[in-house]
Amino acid sequence: MSDTDMGEALWEAAEAGNTGEVTRLLEAGAPVNWAESDSGRTPLITAAEEGHVEPMRVLLDHGSDLEAKDKNGATALIVAAGNGHVDAMAMLLDRGADLEATSTAGETALILAARFGKFAAMTMLLDRGADLEAMDYQRLESARESKSEALEAQGAKMEEVLDAQDAEMEEALAAKQAEMEGALAAKQAEMEGALAAKQAEMEEALAAKQAEMDAQAAAAEAYRTATVAAMAALEHRVKQLEDLAQLL
Repeated sequence: MSDTDMGEALWEAAEAGNTGEVTRLLEAGAPVNWAESDSGRTPLITAAEEGHVEPMRVLLDHGSDLEAKDKNGATALIVAAGNGHVDAMAMLLDRGADLEATSTAGETALILAARFGKFAAMTMLLDRGADLEAMDYQRLESARESKSEALEAQGAKMEEVLDAQDAEMEEALAAKQAEMEGALAAKQAEMEGALAAKQAEMEEALAAKQAEMDAQAAAAEAYRTATVAAMAALEHRVKQLEDLAQLL
């Protein structure tokens, strides 16, 4: 591969955050400070733009230029600050990046962080000693207003979402309550039906038992009557035999 091909491959790997590929290409001799033709950004600057800390570390370990600038005059630190990538900024500053480097438009990392409302990045830069006097306060106020408007819009959106969720929950609760009431009514009807069926079954069984007992009582009465009649007939026969015996 030519230097251009390897440089382009390195740039793409840095942009994608592919640490392994960045390492492989550098060890294969890829030019660490190769700049993309349209933006003028080196692999380090594009990795900083995306906040890919580990590829940045590998690039710096292989001699990447901390202060290289793109076509807008922005360094890796300025680009990282504008995107709010505080971990990438911390590593660049630890490696000695210039806090007060300016872009072609005269913007430092602090100014760019303020312009895009990256307050965590601003705090880090100020803690590291960034020159507050270099700040464009009008831009800072504009950034604050933009941030406030964004927060208000986000709050309104959250309220809409919460209202929608409340309505959805109330609807679901009403549906669940109706479902439970329907199930309860069905269960009650089922139990009442089962109870009525059981009662009818018991009444039928009782009636059958009563009929059986009545039949048994009638049979017993018939048996008693027949027995009495048989005894009377037997007594009559005995009397006849006694009378006959006296005649003889």
